[in-house]
Amino acid sequence: MSGFFLIIILILASGLIAYAGDYVGRKAGKKKLSLFGLRPKYTSRIISILTGILIMIFSLVVLSVISENVRVALFGMEKLKKQIYSLENSIKSKEKEYTEILKRYEEVKKGRDKALKDLEEYKNKIHILEMEREKLLKELNKLSMEKERLKKENEKLQRSIYEVSKKIATLSKEKESLEKDKKYLLDELQFLNSTIASLRTEGIIFKRGELILNYIIRGKTGDDIQKEAKALLSLIESIARERGAGNEEKGYVWVPEAEWKKLLEEMKTTEEKLVRVHSLANIFEGEPVIVYFQIFPYKLVYKTGEVILLKVIDGSESLDKIESRLLEVLSEVNKIAQQKGILPDPLSNTVGEISFDEFYDTAYKIKERGKKVILKVIVEEDTYNSGPLKIRFEI
Repeated sequence: MSGFFLIIILILASGLIAYAGDYVGRKAGKKKLSLFGLRPKYTSRIISILTGILIMIFSLVVLSVISENVRVALFGMEKLKKQIYSLENSIKSKEKEYTEILKRYEEVKKGRDKALKDLEEYKNKIHILEMEREKLLKELNKLSMEKERLKKENEKLQRSIYEVSKKIATLSKEKESLEKDKKYLLDELQFLNSTIASLRTEGIIFKRGELILNYIIRGKTGDDIQKEAKALLSLIESIARERGAGNEEKGYVWVPEAEWKKLLEEMKTTEEKLVRVHSLANIFEGEPVIVYFQIFPYKLVYKTGEVILLKVIDGSESLDKIESRLLEVLSEVNKIAQQKGILPDPLSNTVGEISFDEFYDTAYKIKERGKKVILKVIVEEDTYNSGPLKIRFEI
């Protein structure tokens, strides 16, 4: 039913109820009716009020029956409020979901754009790979052709190798024959060299630069200097005679004047000096030895019991290797001693020696241990810069 007809019905019904109320009121007034013991005047007023109430009740009843909205407004307002509140919360939730959906949509859109971009890149890469594939196929064809060519060349080379092998076999036989001839010639050359060397050195009793004598001088003055120098010269002559140098007519020793003056000058010092007497040239038997002097301060280099070197040697190695290690140790000791100030022999460039018995005895002891040991190189006695250095091994 439309609202217009509803209003007309309400107006008509209200007018009818008002008329009925007025009619009842007038009748009650004429007949002097009384309600609840009230005066008729008040009774008619109550009837008018009740009539108005009936009009309102009737209107509400009619509206409630006819209009669902009125019923809801009158009796379902709290429920409606709850529904509105629930709907508002639902709307907020949906708005939040909508915002998240929009955000996801943007992310998906970005991902889609990136995927499209990656797709384009992959397409480009695929295109490049296709081009490279075509290129590789062409190269493969070329290599296949090259392989066939090389195969033919290889067959050709195999035939050549066979021919060369036969020639090599022939040349090997010729080489063996030449090796035999070479060995024979080398043996003959060695024999000739040894013969020439023996001819060159035969009769030499003092070699050029050979150390003849170490002599210690102490500061002298006046006639004592001459006496000390003559004593040294007498000692050199004695050694020269024993070795077969010179004779009564030629003399036994010849000292250049400059060397003699140098010796006398050095003897004037108050410090102890070491005089090393050397042969100036190769001296043959019967010739006087020509000498020159090297003069150094005389000083102590090593004390008895001093350790020169510590070295680890593996006793699990072969005896030959152990002996090689010991020779390396001796070589290192020789260098260390020279650096400390011991003067070496000018011909052998060594500063001392160790007995063969001790050398091989030490090698066997290390081998018996069969493991790594620490080798000590110890000074046997006080050693001055004149040498020689005497050492011993300790494990």
